[in-house]
Amino acid sequence: MRFRVLAMIVLVVGAVPAATASAPSPADATALSDRDVSSVQETASEETTTNDSESDSSDYRNLYVESDYDYPDLKPGESTEFTVTVKNGEDSEVDLDPHVVVPPVGENLLNESWVTIEGDSTVAAGGEQEFSVTVSVPEDAEIGHYRGQIAFTDETVTYPGRPERPVHAASLSVRVWQEPTVEIVSSTYLRGQVEAGDSATKQIVIENTGEQAVPLSPQFGDERNRRYGGSSSKIDPAWVDIEAPSSIDPGETATVSVTVSPPEDAESMRYRGNLDLGLKDPNRADDRGYWQEISMNFEVWNQPEQAFETSFDVSEDAENVTLTLSPRTAMYGSSSDDPANFEVTFVKPDGTTVTAERVQVTDRGSVDLSETNNPDVEQQGEYGVRSGAQEFVYRIDDPEAGSWDLQVMPENVIGFGYEIVRNESAE
Repeated sequence: MRFRVLAMIVLVVGAVPAATASAPSPADATALSDRDVSSVQETASEETTTNDSESDSSDYRNLYVESDYDYPDLKPGESTEFTVTVKNGEDSEVDLDPHVVVPPVGENLLNESWVTIEGDSTVAAGGEQEFSVTVSVPEDAEIGHYRGQIAFTDETVTYPGRPERPVHAASLSVRVWQEPTVEIVSSTYLRGQVEAGDSATKQIVIENTGEQAVPLSPQFGDERNRRYGGSSSKIDPAWVDIEAPSSIDPGETATVSVTVSPPEDAESMRYRGNLDLGLKDPNRADDRGYWQEISMNFEVWNQPEQAFETSFDVSEDAENVTLTLSPRTAMYGSSSDDPANFEVTFVKPDGTTVTAERVQVTDRGSVDLSETNNPDVEQQGEYGVRSGAQEFVYRIDDPEAGSWDLQVMPENVIGFGYEIVRNESAE
């Protein structure tokens, strides 16, 4: 006997691999998991009842359900086809009744008209029967997740306080989606460096390619449940100022400006926060809001009052000493337009000081043709350009032998690397 059963599903069909009839997990009120399907006959006599009456595991027919569904995402109007195999472990043939089972409660419940099941209704003793299942999403389907099961018998199992679920079934879990119309075209990670008492402004660019205006209401995120360990702390909401339009028109872009202004008494450390842009994309499910969250990571520093000091030894063979300083201001972008600078003093072995003159400045950068879409890289036509790295070189000629001290006072610099080289004669 041949038959067709129509049923409705949306985008994610959960496959149940080869398994025996089994008891579902108490935590899942709607569908048997793969692990559940392998344990029903062992636990049914103690924990479950069928829809007719209490029974032991021997009441369940020994059937194995296997699905090759590969979980594709489907848009409205698309379809997918997969195979479900039912293996008969009984000594006699079994008549099957394939049908779609929809959870009694929940959102986006499966519509049986979306699913077509084709296959023979009888499976011989020790044999197996394949079923072709087609999931077709209608053009007017709403985006979201849809759940259900394909049951092959009318045998069910229940736990106290939970609805019935089929024993011999393949799970269906479908996500219907559409191409998003709202995209964040800049980085979703704001990072920067800012001196206490100063301000740093970063921008977020959002594009609306849809046919209707979308609301935009960025707010500093609720940090009550977030914990930052080590040297990190939460950004004080009072430090953050946000400027943005209230909506984005169709085909337009909008810019959100975020300014972080730590007070002069702010501690030097890394501060983190979270920004919710408050966007509503008609082609995204409301429960998938992570895409519009912006992570914030700012390093706050204070201008030091005392110079950095270190010591080094100079041999009698040294012809000169060079000091190379590499400021770190450009790593994430400085809050100040003032250039990095250093006041460098060398202290001779006899205690007298020498104010070193800068003899060389080096600017470094890199160019990459593969980063033209990277929002963290400056775009110059076809080139993605990373620049800002500098080195400052200072030199002392004919240094006296002995122990020297070095004093460095940085300005407009959050950190720096240093290298002291003693150039010695070959004699």
